[in-house]
Amino acid sequence: MIEKRTDATVFAEYDYKSVSSIASIRKPILALIEIPERYDSPALDVLDVCVDIKAASPGCKIMLMCPERDKESVAVCEEAVKSGKVEDYVFFETSPEYLASKLKTMLPA
Repeated sequence: MIEKRTDATVFAEYDYKSVSSIASIRKPILALIEIPERYDSPALDVLDVCVDIKAASPGCKIMLMCPERDKESVAVCEEAVKSGKVEDYVFFETSPEYLASKLKTMLPA
């Protein structure tokens, strides 16, 4: 659906440990990263992934997907946007249409 609505080529990587090497090969211009719903501090782990992506592909814009009920993750997302570590975030409950439109605005013209 994202490919159809944005004309972007989409690929997925589910292993956070592989993201840096994949990003240095694929050179993404936009990344959508899900903060998993689990214990500990998953949002802080995701910020490490964001740093890796930006180092491997400078200029890559990042949007996080956040569980709305996880107050720590929401706070981390808000701070990450304020500090410029990521460009934006959305909640899991976001409609696919809204997500695609948000991603489309982040793509280069």
